[in-house]
Amino acid sequence: MLTELTGNTLHVYWYLFKKKQNPTGVREVQKALGFSSSSSADYHLQKLLDLGLIDKNSFGNYRIKKIVKVGVMKSFLFVGRTVFPKHLLYAISTSAMIVLFFLWFAEVLSPIVFAALSPGILAAAIFWYETLIVWKSIPTRLIGSNNSTKRSKV
Repeated sequence: MLTELTGNTLHVYWYLFKKKQNPTGVREVQKALGFSSSSSADYHLQKLLDLGLIDKNSFGNYRIKKIVKVGVMKSFLFVGRTVFPKHLLYAISTSAMIVLFFLWFAEVLSPIVFAALSPGILAAAIFWYETLIVWKSIPTRLIGSNNSTKRSKV
């Protein structure tokens, strides 16, 4: 499945995921993702259907049947239909601990205490950086942007 759920097929999967349980037609997928023809959208929808990840209703519309975490999707947490990078939790918790430490011990702060906190500050910075990198890898960021027409035709 990892080799099948990549590129434009992954973009179609993410689009359907973000549409939640709203059935989506081939033309809507084509327009939203900037495919040159409806057959391109149909090709990727058929791949997802063959993988058992989506369902097709009697009207010819598609919706997510199964959520899988492969490839870039492993970096995200799924809470209902909300998706966010795992690193975001680490970044928030590390930053909150550092801020709370500064608030509770503001009167005893010294260069030695600051030096002791520096690994935590560095870790928080790394977590925020990784969160931004992963956040930018979300395929749905292409939807509705000017980049959608610059993508490949298939």
